[in-house]
Amino acid sequence: MKADDLEFLAGMAIQLDETIRKLVMEEQEILEKLGHARVQELKEFWNQEFTAEEETDFKRGLDYWDKILIRIWANAKRAHQTRAQVGQTLMKLNSHL
Repeated sequence: MKADDLEFLAGMAIQLDETIRKLVMEEQEILEKLGHARVQELKEFWNQEFTAEEETDFKRGLDYWDKILIRIWANAKRAHQTRAQVGQTLMKLNSHL
């Protein structure tokens, strides 16, 4: 692998770390706005613990902040997965150097 590729991956890792930090901060702000009980309901929804009927009813009651929190969770999940892949790739490449 070329030095430019390694540099790109290292930069990507840094950028993903920053994105994850930003998402954590945003999540904390929204958790405070929503309160513990609502967050627990949203976690059950996120973890797909509802029946199909419960899920349909629950979706009708989602407000702006609920949707923002769910979006943050989805973005954080993708960022963590991508960061793990980048880290694994960097570790493999460094072990071959």
